[in-house]
Parts: sequence; structure tokens; C-alpha cells
Amino acid sequence: MLATSSHNPIRHPSQRSRNLLLAIALASLAVAGFVLPFVWDVLGAVDAMPKMAWLQQLLVNVPIFSWMMMFVWGATIPLMLLFMLHQSPHHRMRNGFFVLVLMFIAITWYVHMPSAGRCDVLYPNAELACSAMRWGFSTSLGLATAAYVFAVFVVGFSSVGLFAQCISDKPAHAA
Repeated sequence: MLATSSHNPIRHPSQRSRNLLLAIALASLAVAGFVLPFVWDVLGAVDAMPKMAWLQQLLVNVPIFSWMMMFVWGATIPLMLLFMLHQSPHHRMRNGFFVLVLMFIAITWYVHMPSAGRCDVLYPNAELACSAMRWGFSTSLGLATAAYVFAVFVVGFSSVGLFAQCISDKPAHAA
């Protein structure tokens, strides 16, 4: 809604808009919770892909760095998806391409990094830290999936809204 004063217009989101966004966010979390087991299956299949020996060896030499960088890749993708929703269509295309590049990097990194299950073997005295890291991987994957679903829902609803607006803006033909 646009509330105007005599000096400057101020845009205030309506309660209805906030409720709609909250509903979309909650639906996204629900869908992500349902889809997450399938995402783990896909990641398992991706992990079985052929590996580049040099990258795998490099990441095995620095396992903590490898695991922490996976959090960076995992956080960057959903943040970029959400940022993309606030851009003009031209920038959305560029940012969409950027998200695809980040996803390629994240998947490549995931395939080549040492398994998080090896944390307990490599660091037997850091049981709590290893458990927290595995929990963090699950949580970040769930949140990334929810952000992706949210972006898809918002783009879908926006498309339907634009389509409805185009239909209602068509001039009536005179008989």
C-alpha cells in the first residue's frame, strides 16, 4: 500500500502482504522438510560421481577448512536466491546464472571434500564439535532447500499475479 503525505510518499507493507509472505515461508519449510530425504539421496548419488584426484587430495589435507567452506557455499546459495527476488528481471537472470555457478562449485566441493563422518576418526577428542558440524550440515541443507522452495513459490505467485494483471489490463474490443 502506498501511504502518502504532503511531503514524501512512504511505502508500507500491508498486514495481508506480511501474512502472505509468512504463509509462503512456512509452506516452504514444510515442503523442504518433505523433500529433504530426497535431497540427501541425490547428494549420495552425486557423491558417487567420479572425482578429480588433485582436488580431493587438496581438500583431504585440510579437512576442517573443507568442512567450513561447505558452510560458506551452503549459506551463499540461499542468500543469493533471496537477494535475487529483490532485483529487476535483467539482474535476476544474471543472479540466476550466478546461483547456478555457486551450485556447481558447492556440488563439486561436496563431492571432493572428506566425509563429515570421518571427523570423529580424525579428531577423536572433538566429539561435540564433530556432532555440531554434522548437525550444521543437515540444518544448512534444510534451510537452503527451504530458501530454494521459497524463491520458486514467490516467483510462481509473482508470475500468476503478472499474468492476471496482463489479462485485466487488456482493452475491451468494441463491437
